[in-house]
Amino acid sequence: MFRSALSLFLALVASLGFSTAEAQVRRVTELNTTQIRALDRSKTLVILPGGILEEHGPYLPAYTDGVLSERLTDELARGIAAQKPGWTVLVFPQVPLGASGSNELGGHFSFPGTYAVRPSTLRAAFMDLATELGDQGFRWIFVVHVHGAPLHNRALDQAGDYFHDVYGGRMVHLWGLIPVLGGWGSALQGLTDAQKKEEGVSLHAGMDETSLLLYLKPELVSPLYKEAPIVTGATLAQAFDATKPASWPGYLGSPRQSSAALGETIWKSFAAAALEVSLKILDGVDPATFPRYADYLEKQPLYQEWIRAANERDAALEAKQRAWLEKQKK
Repeated sequence: MFRSALSLFLALVASLGFSTAEAQVRRVTELNTTQIRALDRSKTLVILPGGILEEHGPYLPAYTDGVLSERLTDELARGIAAQKPGWTVLVFPQVPLGASGSNELGGHFSFPGTYAVRPSTLRAAFMDLATELGDQGFRWIFVVHVHGAPLHNRALDQAGDYFHDVYGGRMVHLWGLIPVLGGWGSALQGLTDAQKKEEGVSLHAGMDETSLLLYLKPELVSPLYKEAPIVTGATLAQAFDATKPASWPGYLGSPRQSSAALGETIWKSFAAAALEVSLKILDGVDPATFPRYADYLEKQPLYQEWIRAANERDAALEAKQRAWLEKQKK
């Protein structure tokens, strides 16, 4: 009788146009209290997608990182559901908050297209979500938040560490793990020497990100990318210097070399690496065994200067806001 019931269920799912993997992916915005209570906490993975609003120059949209995070969330949800029978993947809506836009590379703390929050605010937001989920018994959380700033990554790592220490579960900032990032980087090894030289140390909104958007959301890419001037450096120090002038356009690299084909190569490698690491963690591998991106960045002198400046601004903004609040008490 059980097999008959299961067959009927699978037939019903198929008739509705869904695979069994898709049936295991649920969106918290569509569930009521009874449905959420019924979820098996030991076999429910929560995915918290982020999406910083950050300038990406004149050719890419401000929500470029949000586009990447949303697509990766969808592919991870389907991939994990397919590989983990009996599990539910509970997807949250995107949190459009992130810290430290790449415009800060050259000391530009205000730049059209970047609408960031302070690193401490980002950490507090995800720690609050961790508390809500932990108090309700959830034990597995993946944060999908594609953005490269050091304090942004550290804040999300800290929220995950808090969840682990207080609730005993796993809350993992996937982009913050170097093996996940490695999937992106390894796809660029096939570039020619001439392409690599022209791209230089791009860091932000260059050939790779433009290619990704040409593959994922071509309608959002300005066709003027084909005429983009080269803005880069042959070394990390030179790349940082290239961002300092007031005339900096908001990107580093050579977007004119971009193509949808390269974007597809990068995306498939990156998404596969993210899924592989995710499944290892769900199968019991300690996330602490994977090196963290934030740890790497904090060891680099140029990034240390960025971290110092960003921390100072964080403290100054907090003092400014607190002073205003104090006046309201009088």
